[in-house]
Amino acid sequence: MKRAIHAGLLAILLLAPVMAPAEAQRKSTPEAKISPEQASKIALEKVPGNVTDVTIERKHGKNVYVVEIQTTNEGERDVFVDIKTGRIVGTD
Repeated sequence: MKRAIHAGLLAILLLAPVMAPAEAQRKSTPEAKISPEQASKIALEKVPGNVTDVTIERKHGKNVYVVEIQTTNEGERDVFVDIKTGRIVGTD
């Protein structure tokens, strides 16, 4: 019986640090009105190329999709698309 309790406590201690960041991520993820695919399409209208990554970050005071685009002439460019309105709020 003692072994079962110790094993259970050990499992909780080992899994808690792994599970905590995932739970925090879920709670802190903003409500997006547009999908990453829609944000990519919007960004490609501004900067043609190939989308390499899409993430959500806070830029220019807004939660935005950061759409990374590999261009043929300018290298990699980032386009910031507002997650609620779909408007481009900047580029980098």
